[in-house]
Amino acid sequence: MSRIISVFGRATAFALVCVAQLGFAQFPETTCYHVDAGAHERNRNIDVEYMGLDVRFKPELGEVNGVVLHRFKALQNQLDTVFFDAPGISINKVYLDGKAISFHSIPTGLVCETHLEGVYGQTHEISIDYQAHPKRGIYFIGWNHDNSDDPRRMTRKQIWTQGQGIDNRHWIPMIDDRGDKFITAVSVYGIDDRYKVLSNGQLIGNKLDKKTNTRTWEYRMPKPHAGYLLMLGIGEYDIKDSKTSRGTPIQFWYYPEHPERVEPTSKNTEDIIEFLEDEIGVPYAWGNYANIMIQDFLYGAMENTSATTFGDFFWVDSRSFLDHNYIGVNCHEATHQWFGDLITGRHDAEQWLQESFATFYPGLYQGHAFGEDAQAWYFRGQMNGALAAGRENSLPVRHSASGSSRHYPKGASVLYMLQHVMGRDNYRHAIQLYLNRHGYGTVETWDLQKAIIDATGMNMDWFFDQWIHRGGEPKYRVRFSQIGNQGVFDIEQIHVRDAVVREFRMPIDFAIHLSDGRILRQTVTIDQLYQQVRINLPEGIQAVLGLFDEGSLVLKHVEFEKSAQAWLAQLANAKFTLDRYDALVAMRSWPISVKKEALMAAFQKETQSDFLAEVTRQLMAEEAEALAFASRAFGSSDHSVRRVAINQCLINDETRSYFLNSLSDSSYENIEAALRRMWNHALFSSDKNTMLDQIKSLDGYINNLRIAYFELGSEIYPDVNCAGQLVAMAGPQYEFRTRVQAVNALRRMNHLDEYYARILFDAILNFNSRLSNPVLSVCRSYMQETTHRQTFEKALALAATENPLLPKGMNPLSSAEIAQLKGKLGL
Repeated sequence: MSRIISVFGRATAFALVCVAQLGFAQFPETTCYHVDAGAHERNRNIDVEYMGLDVRFKPELGEVNGVVLHRFKALQNQLDTVFFDAPGISINKVYLDGKAISFHSIPTGLVCETHLEGVYGQTHEISIDYQAHPKRGIYFIGWNHDNSDDPRRMTRKQIWTQGQGIDNRHWIPMIDDRGDKFITAVSVYGIDDRYKVLSNGQLIGNKLDKKTNTRTWEYRMPKPHAGYLLMLGIGEYDIKDSKTSRGTPIQFWYYPEHPERVEPTSKNTEDIIEFLEDEIGVPYAWGNYANIMIQDFLYGAMENTSATTFGDFFWVDSRSFLDHNYIGVNCHEATHQWFGDLITGRHDAEQWLQESFATFYPGLYQGHAFGEDAQAWYFRGQMNGALAAGRENSLPVRHSASGSSRHYPKGASVLYMLQHVMGRDNYRHAIQLYLNRHGYGTVETWDLQKAIIDATGMNMDWFFDQWIHRGGEPKYRVRFSQIGNQGVFDIEQIHVRDAVVREFRMPIDFAIHLSDGRILRQTVTIDQLYQQVRINLPEGIQAVLGLFDEGSLVLKHVEFEKSAQAWLAQLANAKFTLDRYDALVAMRSWPISVKKEALMAAFQKETQSDFLAEVTRQLMAEEAEALAFASRAFGSSDHSVRRVAINQCLINDETRSYFLNSLSDSSYENIEAALRRMWNHALFSSDKNTMLDQIKSLDGYINNLRIAYFELGSEIYPDVNCAGQLVAMAGPQYEFRTRVQAVNALRRMNHLDEYYARILFDAILNFNSRLSNPVLSVCRSYMQETTHRQTFEKALALAATENPLLPKGMNPLSSAEIAQLKGKLGL
C-alpha cells in the first residue's frame, strides 16, 4: 500500500533484549535488539481454506447484509468454540455444516459454539448470516449527495473497500489475520445496472434481472490470498482493456466523462507488469490484473490481489501528468502482487517484506523506463527519508512499530544496498527461489535469508543483522589527502553507538581522479571505528579529487570537507549524477562570482530535472544574475526550471512578459504560481481581468486553477458570488482534495458564516483524516478571532436541527457528534 503517514517513537520508549556472545578474545560481547510485542502470530484453532461471500447493500443507509461461508480445517482435536473477528456486526444466524448452532457476540467479534470432538485435520463449514453498518473497511461515497446542479459531478456514487491492516472484519465476519490465506468467492446482488462491480480474481457471472434492472456480479479468486486483500469497487466506470505482450489481461477502470485522461493515467501499466516479471524472475500469478480509481481514498493506493484501488487524485490529463502522475505508485502496487499478495509476512514485524520490496522495485523501474539518473535520484530520495526517521530513534526495519519511513524508504534503501553487495544476478537468483519456495504462503525474514544462502551460497546474515534486525545508520567523517605517491582516505565512524547501534560493516567504493584525467577505483570493506585506506598513485601524478562511496550506494550520513577546487572538479567530472549533485549542493553558500562558470556549464550539460532546478535556484539567488539568466530559465523545456524562475525571478519591465507568458505554461502548478506572484504586483494592476480570463476555462489539477479564479476574482468581480462558489467546492459534493484547497482559499479570504461553518463541521467529522485534519487546523485558526468563534458557537447550536439550505445528505448532527466537535474545537 502507498501511504503518507509515519509512526515514530523515541528510542527510550522501547525495551531491549540483549544476547551475550563470546568474541575472539574470549570476552563476552553483548548485542542488543529492540523488543517487539507485535512480532508474533495470533492463536487460532482453525485454518480457513475458502471464504465465500454473498452480499447486498443499502448504500444510502451504509448497510451491509451478507452471508459468509468459511470452509476450514480443524487445527485441534477439540473445537468447543470458533472465533471470528466481527466488531459491531449484528449476527442473525450461524450454521455448522448446514445445521443451526448457538453463538454469542463479544465486542471484538463472534463466538460460534461448535462443540466438535475428535476433529483434528477434518474439514467443516461455518455459515454466518449478518447485518452491519460499518464505519471502517467499506465506504459508501456520495449516496446521499445531490450532484444534479453540478455539471462537473465531483462527488460520485461509489462503494469501495479498504481491508489493510485489519478493517475487512468490520463488514465481514472473518478471521482477519494476515497469517491465514484462503481462496475467496464474492457475489454481489442487487446492483443497479448503471454501475459496475470489481472484485478479486475472475469474473464468472454478471446476470441482469430485467424486472428490477439490477445485476448480480460474481468473482472467484482460485488461489489463496490474505483476507485483508479482498476488495470491492462499485460505481460508474468505463473500462480500458489491454494485454501485456505475454498475454496477461489488463483492465483500467476509469470515469467515463474524461476519456482523454485514460492514457496519461494508465501510462506504462503493461510495461510495468512485464518489467517485474523479467526482473523478479517469477511470472505474474493471478491471471488478470486491474486498476480502479476511487474517490476520497484514505491512502495513495492499495494492492488488493489482482485488483488495485487508487485515489482518483492520480486521474490526470497530460498537463497534470508533469507534476502528479501514477507511474511510481502504479509500479509500487503492481510489485505488491508478488511481495504482499503472492507471499505475505506472517505478522506485523514482517511488514517490511512487503512494503520495502514494493518501494525498491519502482526504483529499478525508474532506471528501466527513464534511465540510470532517474534510478539514482529515486534511491537518494528514499535514503533521505530513512535518514530523517533515524534522527527520531534507532528502531530497526524489522519491527512492527518502525513506521512508514522504515518499512518503505529505509527498507528499499537496504535492498538497494543488498543488491549492490551481492551483485544483481545473485540477488535475482535468491529472490526467484524465495518466491517459488513460498508462493501463496506466508514468510518471515529468516525465509529470505535462507533462500539467499541456498540460491547463491552467500551468507548475508551479517548484512541482515545490522541493517534489518538492528537499527541506526552509519555516520562517517572522511578526509582525503595525497601523501607521496598515495591517495589516503581517513575514515571514522562517528555516529552515536549504543547497545543496539554498533559500528557498521560495508564495502565502500573509493575513486581518485588524477590530474592526467585517469580515475583509480578500489572497493574496501569499512568495518572499524577508524580506518585508513591507501591507494597507490602513478609516479609524479597529482590527485585532484577523492570520492567516498562513489555513486552514493550506501545509506549514510557523511562529513567530507573538500577544497573549492575539489568541489568544482567533482561537479564537472564525477561519473555519477549524485556525486555531481552533492558538489552542487556544497556550493549553495558560495558567492556567485566563484561558481557562476561552473553552474552555467552544468546547466548546459545536465539533464535531470531536479538537478537543473537546483542549478537554476543558485543562479537566480542574486537579483542581477537572476535577470541575466531569466530568458534561459523561463524558456527552458523543463517545467521544474520554469517553476524556479517563476518563484525567484524579480518582477520588472524586463521580465513582465515572461510572467504573463507563464499563464500558458504546460504545468498547471506553474500557471498558479505565476498568477499569484503577479496578482498583487503594481506592474500587473491593470491586467487582472485579462489574467483571470486566461484561466477561466481551466480547472487545473484537482481544481487548483478554478479555486484560484474564484479566490482572486472575489477582489474584482463584485457581481459574482465567488465566496459562494468556493463554499460549494468545500462541501460534500466534491472530493477531499478540492475541499481542502477551497477551505484554505476561504480562510485566506477570511470568509465565515453559519452556513459555511456547518459545512466545515461535516468535513471535521469525515472518515478521511486527510480531509478532517487539515480542516480542523483551519477551524482552530478561525477560533483565534472572537467574531469567528461566535459564528461557530451559533452554528453548533443549530447543528441538531434541519436546515433545508444545506446540501442534500448533510443531516442534523447527533448529540455525540456535537460533543465531538465541541471537544475538537474547544467550545
